[in-house]
Amino acid sequence: MRFFFSGELDVEVVDRYRPVRQKVESRLNSALGTKSYGEAINTIALIPIIVSPQFTEGLKERRLLKRGEKVADYRLFIDHQAFVRAGDQGREQLLIQNLLIAVKDIHRKLKGAFDGQTLQEDIRALFPEVSSGS
Repeated sequence: MRFFFSGELDVEVVDRYRPVRQKVESRLNSALGTKSYGEAINTIALIPIIVSPQFTEGLKERRLLKRGEKVADYRLFIDHQAFVRAGDQGREQLLIQNLLIAVKDIHRKLKGAFDGQTLQEDIRALFPEVSSGS
């Protein structure tokens, strides 16, 4: 399983997001990059939307499965104010929660062709300090 993170970001959060994104993406790919969770998906592209409330009009979450490419492209909101107020561990928590929501949705959509439950367990085991309560 390969993980790719990017973001649709408010300028205010770019410098706060970048180090957290790099840490989480690197850790996931190092630990889970050689594992398979089914033939349906090889890559999860997580592109959180973290923008000020005044810029959310017209923005929609995107939950796209590119079955031919075996890619899941998920763009889900993370609360802007929560992200700004949080420290690095809190930001990591928000990003992991966003990923777990995406994995759960992929699992639901692919009905048996993707073992999202095991992937969620592996993510929680990899990030025990931030994934409790997810």
